[in-house]
Parts: sequence; C-alpha cells; structure tokens
Amino acid sequence: MDIWEVLWAPWEHFVNLSSRMAYLYLISTLIISIIVYMVEKTRRGEAETVSLLRWMLPARILMHPSAQTDFAFYVINKMLVAVIYGSVLATTPLSFNAVTGLLERFLGPPTADLQPHIGYSILATVIIIIVLDFTLWFLHFVFHKVPFLWDYHKVHHSAEVMTPITAARMHPVEEVVDSLIVGLTTGATYAVLDHLLGPAAITINLFEINIFLAVFFFAAFHLRHSHVWLRYPYWVQHILVCPAQHQIHHSVDRKHWDKNMGFIFAFWDWAAGTLYAPKGKEEITFGLGTEEDGGTWHSVRSLYLLPFRQSYERLRGRKVITPTEPAE
Repeated sequence: MDIWEVLWAPWEHFVNLSSRMAYLYLISTLIISIIVYMVEKTRRGEAETVSLLRWMLPARILMHPSAQTDFAFYVINKMLVAVIYGSVLATTPLSFNAVTGLLERFLGPPTADLQPHIGYSILATVIIIIVLDFTLWFLHFVFHKVPFLWDYHKVHHSAEVMTPITAARMHPVEEVVDSLIVGLTTGATYAVLDHLLGPAAITINLFEINIFLAVFFFAAFHLRHSHVWLRYPYWVQHILVCPAQHQIHHSVDRKHWDKNMGFIFAFWDWAAGTLYAPKGKEEITFGLGTEEDGGTWHSVRSLYLLPFRQSYERLRGRKVITPTEPAE
C-alpha cells in the first residue's frame, strides 16, 4: 500500500456505496432532514423557526471541541485501519471455509441440488441480516456490561455533540473485536446456508451489501448521530430502532443508560428488557453523564490512549467509572 492509498482511505468511504458513510446515504439523510424541518416549521410557525441552514448545521455543534475531535479522529483512524489492521477484519471468508470444512467432515458433502429461486434468496437474505443484527446487538450489550470492555466503548459515548461522523468514533480495540466476531458469525451462517441450499444460497444485495442493510442506511441512518429528532410510531419502535432511540442511548440521563442497544431491530432490546421507546419529544444531553464530561475526551490522543490507561487502572484494582456508577 503506497502513501496515496493511505491518504485516500478516509475519503474512499464517501464514494464506496458498500460503506455506511457513502454519499448516497448522506444525501438521503439530508432529504429526510429537510422533511423533518418542514414538518417542524409548520407545527411551530414561521416566527419560531430558524433558517434551514442554521437548523441543520448549527455552529454550536460543528465548532464544539467534541465534534472537532470526531473529524480529526475519523481521518486518522481510517488511515490507521488501512495501514495496520485492515486485513485483520476480513474474517468472513476464513469462517466460511472453516465451517464448510467442518460440515463436510461431520455431515458429508452437500447433497442439496436446489435451483436459484427468489423465495430461497429472500430466506437467505433475511437469515443473514438477522444473524448480523443479533451479533451487533449482543456485542454492544457485552461492551456495556463488561467493565473492561466499557473502557473502550466509552470512546463512542464520550461524544458531547453528535454528527454523522460520530458513528466512526470507535476505539480500534472495539472495531477489531466487532469486525472479527461479525465476520465469524456471518461467515458461518453463509457456510450453513450454502450446505443446506446449495446453488440456491444466493442473497439479494444492493451495492454489494445485504439489501436490508442498504435500505437501512438510506432510511435516515445518519440522523441517529445528530441533533435531529426523528421518532417512529410507538409500536414500530418495538421492531425497528429509530434515530431518536439511538440518541436516547447516548443520553447522560441515568434512566437512559444501557437502553436501545440495537442496530437495526429493536426486538432484541424488547426481549432483553433494555428497550426505551419514547412517546414524545425528549430533550437529550449527550455524553457519559459522569465527571469525565466537559473536556476529558476532547483530543485524539485521549480517544486512543485513555482506554488503555483506564484498563490498566482497573487491573490494578483502582476505581474506574462505569456506565452504572455516576460521578460522586
């Protein structure tokens, strides 16, 4: 990999349609934001509504130290991924080959001779997205509940204002763990489907990703990391995670802690008792809700190194603030 590939890595995500940061998903979010603005303008009246530009791009958010750190962290982290550990994240084919070998050893070679059919493709596509989403929910749940892992997930929750770039505010330790486990589970699922369905194990993709995932990215995905409140009907919030629910997940309010850990589907949280479905607009303050808010995480250096230091302190038996321990 030459220097130009490294320098291009952060920006490649904006043109690669298999990336959640791709320009089409950002444009769709922009359009939905404008619709939300028009609805709010109609409801509140002209005199109470600021201009569209000031509403969508408020200086208090864009110029906030937390947002400035997000922007710098995004560029540096994407280059780091490209140079150091990008190849580590490609575990799906390894898992597929390993599970395929195990299935053939214990069950014999696949005997299914099913021909490709839209019904089988829909089934395979749904199974894959269910496995992917449950894996992401479970990993998110574990990163919240295991104190040592919380030290690294805390990086994401330390954002005190949110923009779409905040979605990439993930410590490399968490990013590697997530990618490895997701690669293992989805690769294994592909292998099982291939063994059972044979040639019919074809998923429906859009832009080289699962079509359900692509539609999810189009459906205002980036509003979940923003100040724009978009809430689905109460009953829908038990099925799909809306932007407002994820904003609540980032709230400093104790009643919101450890709630709404789902990525696409909300029924995992519903089943686990971690669902919080708002029935109306709630005022949200973002951050950790501890004494660490207000500057501790306002540098790229802190985002990278502070989790390691806190893990070290935890191993030495010293107190480290966890998501269930408010500052005294």
